[in-house]
Amino acid sequence: MDYHLPLRDLTFLLDEVLDLDQTLALPGYEHCDKDTFFAVVDAINGFVRDNLATCNEAGDRPGAKLDDGQVYAAPGFADAYKVFCEDGWNALALEEEYGGQQLPFVLHAALREGMAGSNLAFALIHELNFGVVEALMAHGSDHQKSVYCPQLTSGNWAGTMNLTEPHCGTDLGLIRTKAVANDDGSYAITGNKIFITWGDHDMSENVAHLILARVEGAQPGPRGLSLFLAPKYMLDEENNTTSTRNSITISGIEDKMGIHGSPTCAISFEDTKAWIVGEEGKGLAAMFVMMNAARLSVGQQGLGIAEAAIQTATTYAHERLQGRAEGEHWNPEGPADPLMVHADVRRRLLTAQGEMDAARALAYFGAGLLDEAHRAATFEARGEANTQLSMLTPVLKSYLSELGSRMANEAVQMHGGHGFIKDYGVEQLVRDVRITEIYEGTSAVQARDLVTRKVRGDGGVVVKGFVAEMLAEADALGDDLADVNIALRDAAARLARSTDWVLSAASGDVLSGACDYLEVTALSLSAWMSARIARTASAGAGQQSSDYYADRVDAARAFLARALPRAISHEIIMQAGEPGQIFRADRCL
Repeated sequence: MDYHLPLRDLTFLLDEVLDLDQTLALPGYEHCDKDTFFAVVDAINGFVRDNLATCNEAGDRPGAKLDDGQVYAAPGFADAYKVFCEDGWNALALEEEYGGQQLPFVLHAALREGMAGSNLAFALIHELNFGVVEALMAHGSDHQKSVYCPQLTSGNWAGTMNLTEPHCGTDLGLIRTKAVANDDGSYAITGNKIFITWGDHDMSENVAHLILARVEGAQPGPRGLSLFLAPKYMLDEENNTTSTRNSITISGIEDKMGIHGSPTCAISFEDTKAWIVGEEGKGLAAMFVMMNAARLSVGQQGLGIAEAAIQTATTYAHERLQGRAEGEHWNPEGPADPLMVHADVRRRLLTAQGEMDAARALAYFGAGLLDEAHRAATFEARGEANTQLSMLTPVLKSYLSELGSRMANEAVQMHGGHGFIKDYGVEQLVRDVRITEIYEGTSAVQARDLVTRKVRGDGGVVVKGFVAEMLAEADALGDDLADVNIALRDAAARLARSTDWVLSAASGDVLSGACDYLEVTALSLSAWMSARIARTASAGAGQQSSDYYADRVDAARAFLARALPRAISHEIIMQAGEPGQIFRADRCL
């Protein structure tokens, strides 16, 4: 599979549809002008094509392996990681204070998309490194920041997140891993963790484990949890890595459906020496800094896989000769016409492209909010951006991860029998992307968060603000986009109605319809992005070709006509209410 970062689409989206100038004008980004920004985007494409795509298949087969307690990375991964760190990609969006490049999160989103589209298993190690730095910057002590953050920023050390245990996943209040205070201010951690992404490997000098555990005697439930930091190898008095192993045992690598190049480990901690991060009993809040960053990242992962799937499906549809199109032959000298000329294939690919354009716009809009939340000049502006992003985060995580799965399956379907075998690589996309709908909170968990904490939590203020912006966009559309105007106003009205229902219906009914409400929200906001794309492309004042602009308008119309109507059924299903009877076990047999 010949994946490339969609440079033309990103240039159009960021330079013409979204306000990149506003992002680059934020305090702290003075060193990044537009030429620098797009030069880095181009370099990202070169890096992922030359280093990550080339070892993606080896990551799938044979993948990572465990030998005598040490995890060894898949073939080619160590070399790719060395280039990744030496070229500064791991440090792209991290703070200059700790050796980072402090470039915009919008640019970081392009890196995340490119890494996921070319090699999702490899991409995950960067997400863990980035997340641990974010958590330590928010809650770590000055000592922890000064020692760990520079090493994690450079990639010389790598990070992990240890939450899940054999008996608990989403319900972290059930965690049993315990922490006992030592006389020297450290803690002894004992317990078992599973599903630990990149839990161990041989690519970095050290590994820093963030661990949720319960201090001996702490109250049960989530409020009794604290966060701890434990290195794989102990440090000397000058904070250099030694050869002395901490008491951490890798008891296995999970035999998974996909992302085989990412070692998902079961880890045993036995009186492991660790240090508390933040305050005792405040561990979940500290870990959520990392989890929220990870949820946005998972959305980009789904986006990257979706793009890879569309690229390979489109290429195959142009090259594969099958049957004759209705009417005029497109390949009269050949034995058959290419798949692309068949009406159903064109429908599938154009609709997929419309969904992809809108989803990418929504994802990068979210990345822009993250930049504003970190760097806007006033406290009020940072707070407003953070509030909008908080509402958008579960939508992006759920919708984009499910988009990745749908597009990967679409690519298999487009390839027919060749998609079901390994030759074209699309079956790996299906297997790899499937985890994105599960980790960092399933789609149902995201939906519950959206309706309870976000929409009901603020009385629907943020969503209704988005509705107002959708209507303002409709007012800005020209007469040539009358159909787009009608579709956008219909989407805005549906989102407003659905939000009112969430605010007024019984809690059980709302929770039962939460996933459908999330879909209504995602499709409605995507309609907003499609309208912005159509308006910009219709004006055609940028540097792209007239054919490119026409294609963007066609794709936007395809989304509004063929994908957006799914929201109608979700609105109806959402209001069906809570099931009247709980299934008994014997009824399920």
